Amino acid sequence: MKKLILFTLVVVAAIAAFRWEEWRDWFDKGSAPHLTREFSSSLVFIEGKAGAGSGFVCSIGGKKFVVTNQHVVAGNPGTKFTLLDRSPIQTGQAAAAVGHDIMTFALLSDTKAMEMMTDVEKNAAIGDDVSVLGNSNGDRVIAPIAGKLVGIGPDRVEVSAEFVHGNSGSPIVHLKSGKVIGIATYATVRRIDSITGRPKEPPEVKRFGFRLDSVKKWEPVAWPAYSAEFKTLENVEARTNDFLKFLLTRRLEVAAYGDSAIRGAMERYANAGKGTALVKAAPLSAAKDLLNSLRSACDSDIAQALSLVRYDFFRRRLGEQQKLRAEFHKALDLAMKTAGK
Repeated sequence: MKKLILFTLVVVAAIAAFRWEEWRDWFDKGSAPHLTREFSSSLVFIEGKAGAGSGFVCSIGGKKFVVTNQHVVAGNPGTKFTLLDRSPIQTGQAAAAVGHDIMTFALLSDTKAMEMMTDVEKNAAIGDDVSVLGNSNGDRVIAPIAGKLVGIGPDRVEVSAEFVHGNSGSPIVHLKSGKVIGIATYATVRRIDSITGRPKEPPEVKRFGFRLDSVKKWEPVAWPAYSAEFKTLENVEARTNDFLKFLLTRRLEVAAYGDSAIRGAMERYANAGKGTALVKAAPLSAAKDLLNSLRSACDSDIAQALSLVRYDFFRRRLGEQQKLRAEFHKALDLAMKTAGK
C-alpha cells in the first residue's frame, strides 16, 4: 500500500512538473510577464546611427506591419530591426500616419503579430491596467512598465506607466484583453502650477501614446524626400533654438550661435564697431541693422520650408515653429521700437 501511495505521488509530481509551463501561464494570464513571454517574438529593437528605440509587429487590417514612431526613424540613417532573439526582420514599404506620430513598415519576415484594439473608447476603461513593452533607455532589454489607463482622447491615450527614453515606439498593451491600445510616444512636464503660479514639487509628468485605431490616412514614404524634409525641419528648429538663446541672454558673440544667418548678423554687428574713425558705424545704427537682420532671418527659413515640406508629420512640426517665430518677431519689433530710447 505504501509503495502504491509513493508511486502515485511520484507520478502526480512528474505530471505537475511536466505541465508547469501551462499552469504558470494559466495563473499569469493577463499579467505583464505573461504578455512579455507571449509576444517576445513580436517586440522589435530599432537601432540606427542616430539612436535606438522600440517597435512591435502588429496586425492592421489583416496584414502584418512593424510599427514605431516617426520620430524614432526620422533622421536615423542605417536603421535596423531585430527581435529579442537577435534575428533580423525584413521590411518593405513604409507609410506615415496622417495626424499621428506613427510609421508602419510592411513585414516581409514571418513572425507573430500583436492585435490592435479597435474602438478603444468602447473596449477599454479609465483605470484599466496597461503595460508598456519596449527597449527602455535603448539598452536592448525588454522591461515591462506597469501602469493604468488614465485618459482616452480621439487620437491618443494617457497612461501612468513611466516609460522612458528608448521606449518610444513601444506598444501600450491593455492587460485584460492583451491588445495594443496605443504606441508610447511622448511625455510632458509641468513645472509651474497653473492655478497658484508656484513651482510644482515634484514636477508633474504626463505620458501619452497615439492610438492606432484612429489613423484614417497613410502617406507612402519616399525616403529621399522624407529625409530631406527632416533635415529642413532640423535646421528650422536649430535656428529657433538660437533665437531663444539670443532673446534670453542677449549675447552678441558670434561663437555663441550655430545658425549661419544669426552668426552672419552677429559678425556684421561686430565688424561695424571695428572700423576706422572715418567709417565706424554709429552704435544705434549698428544695433538697428542687427535687429533688421534677425527679423529677416526669423522669417526666411520658415517661408522656404513651407514651400518644401509635404509630409503631414513635418508640416505639423513646422506649424509649431511658426508659432514660436511669431513670438520672437514680436520681441524683435519691440526691441526695434525702443532702440535708442
